Amino acid sequence: MRTPYLTGLAAFLLGALATALYWPGLQGGFFFDDGPSILLADGVRLQNLSLESLQQAWTSGGAGPTGRPVAQLSFALNHYFSGFSPFAFKTTNLVIHLACAALVFSLALRLLTQNGTQCKPQQLVFASGAVAALWLLHPIQLLPVLHVVQRMTSLSALFLLAALLLHLRGRERGGRAGAAWLMLAWGILWPLSFFSKETGALFPAFALAWELIVRRSSTGGLDRFARRFAVLAGLGLAGTLAYLLSPRAQWLWSGFELRQFTLLERMLTEGRVLWFYLGLLLAPRLEALGLYHDDIAPSTGLFLPWTTMTAWVGLAVLVWLAWRLRRGAPLVAFGIAWFLMGHALESSFLPLELAHEHRNYLPLFGILVAGGSVLLTALGHKGTTKTIPVALTAAALVYFPFVTALRAHQFGDELRRTQIEAQHHRSSARAQYEAGLNLARLADAASPNSPTHAFARQHYELANSLDPAFKMGGLALIDLNCQAGLPVEHAELAELSRRLRETPFAPGDRGVLYGLKEMAIANSICLARPEIDGLFAAALANPGVTSGVQAMLHSWHADYLWLHAGDLPAARAALGRSLTLNPANPSNRLKWAQLLVVAGERAQARLLLLELRDLNFSADERKTLNELLATI
Repeated sequence: MRTPYLTGLAAFLLGALATALYWPGLQGGFFFDDGPSILLADGVRLQNLSLESLQQAWTSGGAGPTGRPVAQLSFALNHYFSGFSPFAFKTTNLVIHLACAALVFSLALRLLTQNGTQCKPQQLVFASGAVAALWLLHPIQLLPVLHVVQRMTSLSALFLLAALLLHLRGRERGGRAGAAWLMLAWGILWPLSFFSKETGALFPAFALAWELIVRRSSTGGLDRFARRFAVLAGLGLAGTLAYLLSPRAQWLWSGFELRQFTLLERMLTEGRVLWFYLGLLLAPRLEALGLYHDDIAPSTGLFLPWTTMTAWVGLAVLVWLAWRLRRGAPLVAFGIAWFLMGHALESSFLPLELAHEHRNYLPLFGILVAGGSVLLTALGHKGTTKTIPVALTAAALVYFPFVTALRAHQFGDELRRTQIEAQHHRSSARAQYEAGLNLARLADAASPNSPTHAFARQHYELANSLDPAFKMGGLALIDLNCQAGLPVEHAELAELSRRLRETPFAPGDRGVLYGLKEMAIANSICLARPEIDGLFAAALANPGVTSGVQAMLHSWHADYLWLHAGDLPAARAALGRSLTLNPANPSNRLKWAQLLVVAGERAQARLLLLELRDLNFSADERKTLNELLATI
């Protein structure tokens, strides 16, 4: 009778502990990908709850093929109620994380109950609570809370876990009520998960694994629903493979042109990456954890390095183990399958970066539920069979939150976070660049003889040497000299130009040109117009720059030519090239109307503005459009 009350009290204390652990980190700011998806996304700047504003927020994302509209809408609502307060955004993330932990507990309890019918209720609750607590307090889960943009990951997981829980409940309930739960899971929660982040597409795989392993073990076979589900899943997988091998999927494979590794090299490397993840999940070390893992070198062959072959043999053994245990220890088999399937998208063939910790947000559940199954079995025994699993669980419940607390303190201050990251990841170009960037923001960095200036330069130079295609470090070195009143070094400018022209142009590299034009307009960089024109020309000459990115670069160049150089004809020419490449871009068409007004061509400007009135614009752009119409 006391179990529900004790469970509620434990849940409250666990939530309070998680909040206390994360509290220092909630004081930190925005960083890394928070800029493009949140701070620079016009639709996120929600001013009212009108249908037009909500639609702009819904379509404001640029991440992934879907734009992840559900997550973008949540960012916009955050802004509506609290502005760009990092604390409010991160607190929302923490609430989502706590809600996910509640679903993890419910799901673990249901799974363990199905395969632990002879266990006492207290033992089931204890094992499920241990799974949920370890999942909630694990240090690898920190980034989906304190890296704001990774709400995409946690929000997708929230809907996916809820969908799976309802799928299980619907299948067990049967009848009309069961069908209603299934419709809610598949018709509403699954799309919400997918449109928060594309990893939501894995929901059918998780549900099928439960059908084929856990439910089959508990019922003794597959019913008609499970058999049809398996056939549909097989057809869906075959269709997906056929699409990936067809010319229509060229847009996907072209992403490897932006990377310094091939499809084969990425697939080989991900074997090592999965074991790296497993090491972090089972024994997280503070110095191994980090925002960036670009210090992992790609595998160029099965034995280059030799650990590549070893890693893939180890993964094959895991698959074999899951197959062997599917009847005797179905939850262990299910946990292994969950972990591997959880990485089926982001740690396989897609042209993404090699490693990021947030990719383990859902896969961690598989490892923990397998461990929870072992713990539940041990609770029914005596002696060392019981003592060792219980002691390991207790040790993890102490160690994991300790490391999480250290990480949260690190993430509470940008200077502290970046300096520690740079020390822990000496071979990471991004970590070194960020460390230099935060030092360069300090007042005494403007003094060329100060230690701060020297340390910032060392970090930038190390970043450039670590990654031959890294470009932000080159611009940062130029900016650092400008701050200190030093002349720009010709060799550094030439090297930046060469990298823009010759090395793979990754998605983040466009930030070099955007930052360049913003600094020039603000008169905070000491480059002359020929030098800035030359850097834009170098990027536009890069064969890896798509026409869409070229249109963007021409538009930014036009901003510079108009707002800084004051060369209206050159600005019109650059913007004209942008519109030729992307004639439907409403922002650039509005910018063209502004240039027409400045040039005195008011009749043409008025006709264009009248055409633009019915298009979607951000609040600031809409204000500009209305002011121009009123002026004319």
